[in-house]
Order: sequence, then C-alpha cells, then structure tokens
Amino acid sequence: MTRNRVGVVGVGSISDIFISNMIKRFHDLDVVGCTARNADHVRAKAEQFNIRAMTMDEMFADPTIDIIVNLTPTPVHYQIIKRALESGKHVYTEKSLTDNYPQAKELVLLSEEKGLRLGSAPDTFLGSGVQTAVAAVENGMIGEVTGFSVMLNRGLELLYETLAFIRQPGGGIGYDYGIYALTALFSILGPAAEVCGFSQTNRPVRRYQFETAPPHEDSYTIENENVMAAAIRMRSGVLGSVTFNGDSAFPDRPYISIQGTKGLLQLPDPNQFGGNVIFTQGVTDLGSIGTAGDQDPILPVHHRYAEDSRGIGVAEMAKAIEEHRPHRASATLATHLLELLDGIVSSSQSQRYARMESTFDKPEALTGQEIF
Repeated sequence: MTRNRVGVVGVGSISDIFISNMIKRFHDLDVVGCTARNADHVRAKAEQFNIRAMTMDEMFADPTIDIIVNLTPTPVHYQIIKRALESGKHVYTEKSLTDNYPQAKELVLLSEEKGLRLGSAPDTFLGSGVQTAVAAVENGMIGEVTGFSVMLNRGLELLYETLAFIRQPGGGIGYDYGIYALTALFSILGPAAEVCGFSQTNRPVRRYQFETAPPHEDSYTIENENVMAAAIRMRSGVLGSVTFNGDSAFPDRPYISIQGTKGLLQLPDPNQFGGNVIFTQGVTDLGSIGTAGDQDPILPVHHRYAEDSRGIGVAEMAKAIEEHRPHRASATLATHLLELLDGIVSSSQSQRYARMESTFDKPEALTGQEIF
C-alpha cells in the first residue's frame, strides 16, 4: 500500500495522541508536518515529533500532502475543511464536523463534487468495545432491537475555565460529549427519522473559581446548551431516549443500553475504545425473573484496538481510499448526527418534532482481523 502523506492542522492537547498514533501505530500514514495559528506552538510540536513546522499556506499548497487532519476547535472547522477540499486534499476532522448542519451538508457536497474523502471523529466506535456490540446485535444475540437508552453526565464546571471552546457555539454537551454515544449507537442502529427534544443552559453566567481568569475578568458566559434530553424514532421504527447532563458532578458515569426481544446489551464508555460489553439474557419463564441479571456475562472481545487508538479513523479512511470502498468514520454519519443535535435544539425552541432530511449508510462492521 502507498503511504498517505498527512498534514496536521492544530497542535492543541489532542494532537499528541493523534500524531503519536499516526507515526507509531498506523504505518500506512506518513505525518510530514503540522501547522496552527501560533508559530511557537507549531515549532515546539514539530520538534517533538520530528516533523516539519509549516505555515497554513505551505501545507495547503504542498502537492505531496494527501490528507489534512484537522484538530482545531469546532468554530473554525468549516473554513479549514473547505480550504483543504478546495486545495485537493482529503480531510479527516476532529468532532464535530462543523458547528451547524447546513455548513456540514455543504462540505459533504463539496467533497463529493471534487471526488475527495471527508471523514470525521469520533472514531471510538471502531474500537473493540462498540465493535463487540455490533457483532452481538448482528448475530441476533438480543433478538429484534426494540429500544435504546443513553444517560451521560459530565461536570463541565471543572472544564469551562480551561477549555474555552466548550463554552462556544458548537461545543455544547451534546456536540462535544454526547456525540460519542450517538456515533456508537447510530453505527449499530442506522439513521433517525425524527426527534423531540429539550435543551437548556443552566447558569449561563458563572464566576471564575480557579486561577485561570483572564486579566480584569471575574466571570464568563456559556454560549451553548449544557443539558439536553430527547426522544428519538429511528427509521427502522426503534424508539430510544437520550439525556446529556453537563451540569452534573464528576466523575463521568455513562450508561448506554440497547434493548431487544431476547436480551439486553450495556455498552462501555463511548469516549474510550475498549471496555466491557455486558449481556443480559432475557428470561423464558416467570420463575426465573427474580434471578435474571445476577451474573450477567461480559462478552468476549474478538476485535482489536482496545487502547487509545485516536487516529484510527484516518488510517481506516486511507485504507478505504486504496481499496476503493466507503470509509467508516464518514462525513455522512457525522452530518446526520449534527442534524439530529441541531434538531434537539430546534425542537426545544419550537416545541415541535424535528424530522431528519439526511441519512447515511451504516458503516460495515469490522471483522476483528483488520490492521490499519
């Protein structure tokens, strides 16, 4: 396989694991350079990984760079992705694809017009945890799927001051954190038909509590939603509910369940690649109801990538390009989920259902034998 040359835009904290994995683990990728607004940060990151420090203009003009990996904050995704596509580069971006559905839809159309690939995180659904659940559902272990439930909590109070982007539009609890659970579930269950939701911003103006306040400022404003709840009807007819609570105490205690006619699955933390998938077999007689679930087995893992494998979406996309097949962490999946999240917000505002216009093809399950 020809190695795909990669340029990285954005050198924040998430770039370490991405660049390290793309250099050391995913051998079909050749990371050649990085760029960002702060030249000093770019030089430090380039020296750390022995790659080129580049300007944005140099990176987009370099004809030898095949893929741009965009690790910038969501509010600038649209302009960077559009420029990269117009420069003839394939693009893989950190989540969310953009900070609104219309712009995401525009970028998908642009990538298709130019014959280029556009992929988006999160790629955690390619890890062993979710892929074990995919196999269980596809093998009929829980029978016909009839429902799902998601409850995610996160103490954003401790993060708002140091991660300013999660206070900005497009960085709300659903877009920055809930997207992991939605990607995991939708990769298994397919697209939604409509959603009815509520969203709100608890305590939008808050005082700085730690030693992180900018000079002459004692408070900050949250410009997005930190609590979301919704009922979702999938195109398959399956009904489910989600709650994302960013005004909660730490630690995170994610709960994700898929219910079927023969059993239940509990999925691991969707922000991680590995973790246990717990299977509860349905009872077949009334006498065993009291003991059901006492010793729910953990399903054996038959898939790779249980450790932090961020960047696997880039590697899988590169392989898909070589093999002339669809890539799994697709922009159409990411765009559909962005429309869904926007739909929860608009439903809350209008007090009406939001019907989905977008769709996507469910990504093909991994066999467990793939090496990216």
